[in-house]
Amino acid sequence: MNDKTKLIQFTKEMFKFTSALSTLIGFFIVFFYCIEIHYFPVGITTGDALLFVWAVISFGIIYAVFIYFIYTANSVYFYIGSIRINKFYKKTIIDKLPCGNNKFFILTFGIIAQIFLWIMGWRVDFFSLILITVSQCIMLILYFIGYCAYYDVKFPKKNKINESTESKESTESKESKESKDSKDSKDSKDSKDSKTNKNFYLIIFVLIYISIPLIFGHVGIGFIKISFNLIGIRQNNVVIYIDKQYQTILQSRISDYTKSEKNHYLLMGKLNCSEVCNIDNVNILFTDIGTKILFEIPSHPDKDGNIKALQFELPASAIKGIERKIIYVK
Repeated sequence: MNDKTKLIQFTKEMFKFTSALSTLIGFFIVFFYCIEIHYFPVGITTGDALLFVWAVISFGIIYAVFIYFIYTANSVYFYIGSIRINKFYKKTIIDKLPCGNNKFFILTFGIIAQIFLWIMGWRVDFFSLILITVSQCIMLILYFIGYCAYYDVKFPKKNKINESTESKESTESKESKESKDSKDSKDSKDSKDSKTNKNFYLIIFVLIYISIPLIFGHVGIGFIKISFNLIGIRQNNVVIYIDKQYQTILQSRISDYTKSEKNHYLLMGKLNCSEVCNIDNVNILFTDIGTKILFEIPSHPDKDGNIKALQFELPASAIKGIERKIIYVK
């Protein structure tokens, strides 16, 4: 099996495993998203539940791709570090690389992945370039520690680089081989238990590894918003049409908000009513799941760039239509 085949096989296995764990994490992230918007859906039907599950699965897939980009980008730094370590000890301490031993694949895909992460941190509103970089550095350090533990990497003491040191190293290598041979001579039951424990610790390690961007990068809510936007549960900058019987309630809430803010944080959307009422520049925070809909009318930013919003929670039956602007690129 050549390096290219190994890389493809490794990528498939890692993506499946990471997607499953990311989907599990997605259920918890949705819970925190509901806390953030102060809303939990009610009256969920079977169809709503399926849509919710699909939204969480989409989060798992998107987040798994993000984790793989970090992993691939870090493979470049790991490769450079392994060269320096092997050169320092004048022997091969690290011989297995994250994305196979093909230098072309490591450098090419690693650099592409790193550029993608920089662009995402710089251009996407949900993410911070600094926080993504911090998460990436922590994941690189954690991977190095996990690599040394999994492959039982031992760094020889190096006080002087001379023949006696080399003879010590050769003795240590022989002793390590002998210890390995003695371990191989154990019965099959012990080896199975050891393998089971190793796999268990590996799963715990991967779970901690993929959780780092959620803890230090604060990317979880951002990816849930992206997933919800793709599914249609969350929609930004749309025009909604509302049953006219809610006109008095809407006008009263908007009027109270305007008076309380005293011409600060003026709302971007305006209420217009004829046969039905419509409000433009609306962000829908939660819809299509449950019997209610949650939306907000954001304000214009102040001189410091701060934005407020007026939230409404109405029955889903009150919404008569949603108008979106779609731009097609030729």
